[in-house]
Amino acid sequence: MSSNGSLIQIEKLTGRDNWTSWSFAVQAYLELDDLWECVQGTNTDPKKEKKAKSKLILLVDPINFIHIQDATTSKQIWENLSKAFQDSGLLRKVGLLRDLINTNLETSTSVEDYVNKIMSSAHKLRNIGFSVDDEWLGTLMLAGLPDEYKPMIMGIESSGVK
Repeated sequence: MSSNGSLIQIEKLTGRDNWTSWSFAVQAYLELDDLWECVQGTNTDPKKEKKAKSKLILLVDPINFIHIQDATTSKQIWENLSKAFQDSGLLRKVGLLRDLINTNLETSTSVEDYVNKIMSSAHKLRNIGFSVDDEWLGTLMLAGLPDEYKPMIMGIESSGVK
């Protein structure tokens, strides 16, 4: 619940897989309730700090409490979670690139699912500082289509459109 009484649905933080979307949603949620300043460490109101800390804890899956149970402020909670899950190292990049390159329509449930998988992987790569331009994404999408799409692919290639 936010301070204005409307129900806010945010998936609990489970790990690296949902860190990016979780942190984005939680920042917006805390900003909505004027609590983001607590996470930034600029708050001086103990009531706000207590509220921000409680909300963060409640938005974390209990399996991840190990990372935050000793934190005394919302800023420490956020920093601990960032250290644990905001991985932008080589291993993370390689894993996301592998997901992006190996995604194809045949292993997806629908065209929409296929496009969503590619866009999600590209978004995750961009969030860790790896540049993925639209032309490359389009090329990967076309490369992941089965042979029955070859006439469409050839038409796109010969059109000169990037």
